[in-house]
Amino acid sequence: MTTQREFVEGLRRWVWPAALAGGLLLVLFAQVEWGSTDEGVQPSITGLGRVTVPGASDEDVAYFFADNTDRPGLTVLVAGIVVAVAAALGWWRERLRPAAIGVIGVASAVALVAGAMVLADPAAHLFTDRVARALDSELPRMDPGYGLIGTVAVAAGLIVVAVSAIASMIGPRAPERRLTPGDGSS
Repeated sequence: MTTQREFVEGLRRWVWPAALAGGLLLVLFAQVEWGSTDEGVQPSITGLGRVTVPGASDEDVAYFFADNTDRPGLTVLVAGIVVAVAAALGWWRERLRPAAIGVIGVASAVALVAGAMVLADPAAHLFTDRVARALDSELPRMDPGYGLIGTVAVAAGLIVVAVSAIASMIGPRAPERRLTPGDGSS
């Protein structure tokens, strides 16, 4: 039979590896595709502003897009590093856990806001205004890439982990209760 306290302690043990993995995923997702379009030359853009165009050489793409892309994934990259370091420190030292979980929550919220803003209008946040002026029209419609969607999902998951960890740390301690299959608590 498992007690409620043992269950909560078991979940607490998974906070740190989950947060560390989430931070590393944010670092990874910042570097992959955040937006793509099938209009025109069909560019694909990473969160760090690297553009690829099917059939074009890297030099040709760099010539046109150099300094013409924003890098919204840079914020996510930094937030992911902060989350990973805070999770590693919290996993390593128990006395650092309250501060680490706060840092994880704040950094995850920053990553979520950065990702959600780009998700609302990928082209406007991935290209600079000079691209729209050069095209002499509106920016192409862009679809969100898997890196952007992954960023938003992981950041939201990390916030849930942080809030759950905080709630388990500061919530009232319930008296120890045995969970049994017959009491409807399974």
